[in-house]
Amino acid sequence: MADMVKRFCNTFLTEGIFLLVIGALLLLLPIFTTITMSMLISLALVFAGVYKFINTIIRRDEIEKPWLNVIVSLLMVWAGIYLTMMPVYNLFLLTIGVGIYFLLEGVNSMFMAFQTKGVFKYWWVGLLVGFAQFGLALLIAFGLPGTALYTIGLMVGVSLLLSGIALISVYTGAGCPRIAES
Repeated sequence: MADMVKRFCNTFLTEGIFLLVIGALLLLLPIFTTITMSMLISLALVFAGVYKFINTIIRRDEIEKPWLNVIVSLLMVWAGIYLTMMPVYNLFLLTIGVGIYFLLEGVNSMFMAFQTKGVFKYWWVGLLVGFAQFGLALLIAFGLPGTALYTIGLMVGVSLLLSGIALISVYTGAGCPRIAES
């Protein structure tokens, strides 16, 4: 692993800086980011539905009940078009989904912490993470519908920012030659 990191030092640094900059920009424009993500998901539903429909028609002889696939594909296309035309509704659904994810992930992290209590010295860190995730779920839930405008954008921005920091830390911690030395 260390050899691979050293071979691709500049790639780690370049990607890290890129993700750091993009993440920071997304954090500056969370509403724009949220709406864009919402529209991309809606369009993905439309394209996936069209693909499923075409694939079902082409493979209709191989599929036991092709009419079920046709119905599902048409529902996907309809849902994608509807959510594209109603972006606020889409934002609301996405935000509820993120809130449910954090709620479930928080409960899971707490259970995992208690299960590893006798095994790991720092088991309590998992408990803190679980409380933080649970807290995020509550913040999202009690902030609806207002949080729907920026939640997804903030989360994507933070994720990219942290990914950039992680890649830059891999670069700095791997003993890569400094840029001036290259």
